[in-house]
Amino acid sequence: MKKHLKFFTLTAWILFSRSFDAYCTHTLTPDLSKEANPLVTVGGVSSWTVLIVILSILTAYALFTFYVRTYKPMNLFPEEKGYSFSHFVGYLFLGKKEPWISTLFKYPSDMKRLNNYMGEVLTKCLAYAGLVSTLMWILIHNSEYYKSVHSAPVVYTILIAGCLGIVYQWNKAEYARYLV
Repeated sequence: MKKHLKFFTLTAWILFSRSFDAYCTHTLTPDLSKEANPLVTVGGVSSWTVLIVILSILTAYALFTFYVRTYKPMNLFPEEKGYSFSHFVGYLFLGKKEPWISTLFKYPSDMKRLNNYMGEVLTKCLAYAGLVSTLMWILIHNSEYYKSVHSAPVVYTILIAGCLGIVYQWNKAEYARYLV
């Protein structure tokens, strides 16, 4: 029962927070002129319809991988013992003994592994991003001080640093389980 509660609670939070963020963003910038999302600023997306479709697909993928990891998990650990933390992190993602830096430019050959890995880290990061964006919008609507200091670089720094911390902590916890 615990995994069902976790799955439905986290899924509901992600759907709520992503929807709330989109609603607030649309209210602020119906023409996307003030949108800081890299899909708009770097990717050139200029239509709400296109942006919502892309974000919906990405969110659906994240929730699909969360479902896979929750209900059809695979063991991501190497069978052999003695891996360093760096090689363990590489193995978790890639399925072979590689240093962690390889995860920045290599891709797992097994989609099941990718989906299981992303079901952990992508879901956690999306939930965190929902927390950050929800707090941001609450502060924008209720704090004159926050409005004066709010900036996209600060928000993205918080998001990136937080997600890196989440991924690092999850890898450390998994490594501790591996060493037992």
